[in-house]
Amino acid sequence: MEYGFLSLIPAVLAISLAIITKNIVVSLWISIFVGSTILCGWNPVVGFTSIIKTHMFNALGESSNMQALFMMTIIAGFIALLTRSGGSGAFTDMVNKKIDTRAKCETGIWLGGLFVWFTDTGNSLLVGPVFESLGDKLRVSREKFAYILDCTTSPICSMIPIVGFGVTTYSLIQTELDNAGITNVTGLDVFMEAIPFNFYALLTLFMCGLMAITQWDFGPMLKAQNRAMKTGKTLRDGAVPMRSESGKEEAMKEQGKKGKVSTMLIPLDTLLVVLFAYLLSKDFLHVKPAGSDIRTAIASGFMAATIVLIALCVKDKLFTFSECIDIYTKGCANAMFMCIVLILAWSLSSVTGALDTANYLIHITSGFLAPNVLPLVMFIIGAVMSFATGTSWGTMGVLMPIGLPIAIQMGASLPLVSAAILGGALFGDHCSPISDTTVLASIGSRCDHVDHFETQMPYAVLTAAICSVMFLITGWIYTPIMLLVSAVLLTACVFVLHKISVKKYGQVKQPENIEA
Repeated sequence: MEYGFLSLIPAVLAISLAIITKNIVVSLWISIFVGSTILCGWNPVVGFTSIIKTHMFNALGESSNMQALFMMTIIAGFIALLTRSGGSGAFTDMVNKKIDTRAKCETGIWLGGLFVWFTDTGNSLLVGPVFESLGDKLRVSREKFAYILDCTTSPICSMIPIVGFGVTTYSLIQTELDNAGITNVTGLDVFMEAIPFNFYALLTLFMCGLMAITQWDFGPMLKAQNRAMKTGKTLRDGAVPMRSESGKEEAMKEQGKKGKVSTMLIPLDTLLVVLFAYLLSKDFLHVKPAGSDIRTAIASGFMAATIVLIALCVKDKLFTFSECIDIYTKGCANAMFMCIVLILAWSLSSVTGALDTANYLIHITSGFLAPNVLPLVMFIIGAVMSFATGTSWGTMGVLMPIGLPIAIQMGASLPLVSAAILGGALFGDHCSPISDTTVLASIGSRCDHVDHFETQMPYAVLTAAICSVMFLITGWIYTPIMLLVSAVLLTACVFVLHKISVKKYGQVKQPENIEA
């Protein structure tokens, strides 16, 4: 059955309600219910029961989703124990001597996100809590914190050929090459050649570092940064953070117990050693690792790190073994909210898939296709689709089989069209309020999710606008030099917008005092 414009209602409703109500759970639930009711012939009773049976159970039936929920839970437990151990606090004390300004702290978060390039789901949850206390001390607003975490998730993973994102992308490309009988290049060849034209990913990473180093914030983000610097409130009054302040009250009782930097660094080193040892055992340098293998490597790393952390806590007499287990399980319990949000986001994706939202968007825009503007059109369609559905992989799964055959028939550049589809898919994955990585960035930074969305959106839209110009120009002038041109253009736009915003809101560069 073709639902036409009705297929857009759940996605539009979810995004609109999230902005209006500032409650992501309620917004997702209502949009899923409306979509399910449409699918069930406008019968609300059948639609209600179908939410559970057809969409939620199916979402949980996906092995990759269950693996993701398991990872979220054990990561939350590890983070809780790491926080209570005092290791992250000792790390903060150590780096305070060198990281003594907000710009340096934000740059550190950015570099930390770039270092954790091997997972887009675990990135925010690992980097966020490590820098949380330092960010609070140096008055980095939670909105800016969440933005930096979000920028260093999918954008960097999209350019790494040995992680799930990269493997999925060039596998989709390879399928279309096989279907077209093209044997002189491989999907990996096209993927690697497309990296310099992956404008959205590269410009997002560049802009994130630029905003951290220069502090050229603008729009709602500047207001949030001013609030944090002036009042010390890294969260606005009335904000509902996506992660509970686990263990902080209990940690106040443990002030006499000082953790060591090694209490944090040794478990993290263990995590990386186990992770890469597992991947090496799968010969990931020469063989495409399966998504389950990557998730197994990450989960194994965190579990091994947890065991080492417990041993260190017991050895240093910070906690007894029973206390460690109690802290860990309470931390796991704190992951339930994020699990609920992820399940609802997956369920909405199931609803929009059943309504064929993606193909409807393609249908209403297909008349604009032409060889030189094909990259631009693919980018715009991908951006709209991914923003409406909150999924990059789903967007690529729909657009690659459509855009690449057209590119082959028209003689358009395969790397450029592939990069355009990937960039459009990343836009929604990066900034849609119903995207799992956007949710995870809010969780990792302990930010109000709607605040994160509203402050990040102007930055993402600016990047996407410049990408659109670049894809249009590169359709005629195919050269990687356009990446440098785009970076210069982005820098100029950011500077101008910053000056306009400073004139309107002012800029608080130094607080009256920063309490230790």
